[in-house]
Formats: sequence, C-alpha cells, structure tokens
Amino acid sequence: SISKTSKYFNHEIRQTQYNRNRRHKFFFGVLPCLGATLLSGLAGALSQRSLQTQVASMERSAYFYTVEISFLSAVCLGISMCMNWSWQQRHNSSNEKPDSLVSEKRNHLFHHWTVGTLLPITTKATAGLLTALVHRHLGSVIKGFALTLGLVFSALLQFIFEDKELTSGQMVGTSLVLFSSWLHFTNPSN
Repeated sequence: SISKTSKYFNHEIRQTQYNRNRRHKFFFGVLPCLGATLLSGLAGALSQRSLQTQVASMERSAYFYTVEISFLSAVCLGISMCMNWSWQQRHNSSNEKPDSLVSEKRNHLFHHWTVGTLLPITTKATAGLLTALVHRHLGSVIKGFALTLGLVFSALLQFIFEDKELTSGQMVGTSLVLFSSWLHFTNPSN
C-alpha cells in the first residue's frame, strides 16, 4: 500500500513538473516569438506605408528615413548604456576600496569598445539602409520572403559546408517556404 502511494505521488510530482515546464516554454518561448513576429510585421507595414506614401508632390527619402530610425535607435541605446553605467557606479561606490581609483579611470562608458566594434555597427547600418530601400521599392512582403529565403539558404549552406544534417522540421519548413514563395510570385495580386 505504501509503495502504491509513493508511486502515485511520484507520478503526480512528475506530471506537475511536466506541466510547469510546458507553461514555462509557452510563456518564455512561444509567446515572445509570436509577439516579436507581430511587432515585426506591424513595423514592416508601417515603414512601407511611410516610405511609399506621397504627400503632395513630395516623396519620402529612404535614406533620410534610415537616418531617423538610426538616430532613435542610438538615443535608446545611449539611454540604456548611461543607465547601466550609472547603476554600476552606484553599486561599485558602496564597495569602494582604496585601489578603486585606478580602476575608475578604466571604467568609462566605452571601456570594452575596440576597432572591431565598428564591424557590426557598420554592417547593421548598411542592413538598415538596404531594408529601407527594399521597403520603399518592393514592400515588406517581398522583404519577408527575402529574409525567409535567406534563412533557407543559410540552412542549405550549413548542410553543405558543415556536414550537419537537416532536421525534419527544417525540411518541412523549407518546403513550406518554397511553396508559399512560389504561390506568391506566380499569383500576383491585382
């Protein structure tokens, strides 16, 4: 009787942990991905509308739009860095030691930046400019197909050069992307 009761409780504990893991995956995996997808689609539609709408005889410049978005991103990044730096200064001042004056000179806002930091910054800026141009001339739907086909291409290159087998999920996803791309491009909207 005791062994049946302990088996029952062990089963209940495992079932509770399984349910907790499923909820955790949903709230911290699926839900954020869906939210990011919705926000990305909304941002693409709004930027396409902004870039393709004419006011009187004026067209919006994709280059100036990129500068606006970059400026807002830089402001948000600057605020985040300053808040992080301020928090670190307050945290370090409570644990201050006599040798901290030497380390304080090295602990500035751009302490960990190197010349190599310019590579991702330049790449991101170029990608932003190209994205604005694609939105302006082709629209966000084509940009989405290009992005998705780029991911398919990356998976195929990984398969070819790194000898990593494609999972069944990757193969099904690739098939769906290729099929949906074919449907979209062979049946254009009027």
